[in-house]
Amino acid sequence: MLKQFKLKSKFLFFLAGIVLPIALFIGCGSDNLSTNSNSSNNPDVAIATKIAQGIAEACPVANLDDEKAHQQCAEKLAKLEPLRKAMSEEILWGQQKEPDHYNLTEHETTIFNPLVWRRTYMSTFMVTDEPRVEEQQGFTVIHLPVVFRKELDMGAFPYPFWHSPKKWQAYQQASELLLLMKEGTIKGAMRSYQKDQERPLVEREWDGQWTWEVKDGKQEPKVTLYTNLFSQGNPHVKTLDAAYRAFEVEMRQHACMVCHSPDNSNEMKQLLLLNYPNQALASRHENVTEIKNKLMPPPAGIPDDKERQKLLELAKAFAEAGDKALAYEGEEVTATADTSATVNGA
Repeated sequence: MLKQFKLKSKFLFFLAGIVLPIALFIGCGSDNLSTNSNSSNNPDVAIATKIAQGIAEACPVANLDDEKAHQQCAEKLAKLEPLRKAMSEEILWGQQKEPDHYNLTEHETTIFNPLVWRRTYMSTFMVTDEPRVEEQQGFTVIHLPVVFRKELDMGAFPYPFWHSPKKWQAYQQASELLLLMKEGTIKGAMRSYQKDQERPLVEREWDGQWTWEVKDGKQEPKVTLYTNLFSQGNPHVKTLDAAYRAFEVEMRQHACMVCHSPDNSNEMKQLLLLNYPNQALASRHENVTEIKNKLMPPPAGIPDDKERQKLLELAKAFAEAGDKALAYEGEEVTATADTSATVNGA
């Protein structure tokens, strides 16, 4: 019996010597973030994995009406360096229209400045589970399981999504966000085609107003204001706000807002918004070019040269102030010849 026990013991130690190192090797090599089998040769996967983990840590699950958690998520996303560095100067954002369809240009999207999108759109979602990364159709795709903060105060949303019951429902039932990366750069993001139709809905009724004021006279939605977007120490915020207000007043006289409001009445495939301060930053350089070349407003711009020049100068001032405010926050800014901005962090 003793001899048999010794033989069994030797065999068990032999197995342990083989199995345990293998198990430890596998365990130590896991980062709890699944990737597809073909991803090992793609350098974007390592970047995407780090970004996905950072987002998950920045925006964990909280109560659906927790404004403090929402603000903390927004702050962390704004400063999340791997995410900031990977984002292009313009981000396309929309709804995936079919499963496994990832080509952004074939979807209806809105164009955003990346800081604006991170702080005001992405922050309205909480990550509910481990993200995963895969390669699809030339993109490295970050899949983020999410739930929407549907019970926040109305002013915490980028605009009244409930102007369209279909869109408001799509946000509430979104079960996943997709971030699409190519050659080290995140080109855009989509709400996944897959929806959780079992999630209860919060009903909101739109009063037809894109903006409104609360009792203390403050403008809403509050998250659209530059004071919400930029840090308190940013010295360019007041100049930028004044430049936008002057530009906005003049734009309205030429009906520019008809094409550039969230209802997208002209059904543009890639929409640029001008009716909110923060969202107008995405088109600040394009505005200058379009006005100068008599393309805005369509079809032939402003016929009166004096009026066109006035709007052009206001557009340039807005673009320059926007560049400086964004650069101060550490955002990548490419100044154009039309604006001739001096961009630095001062």
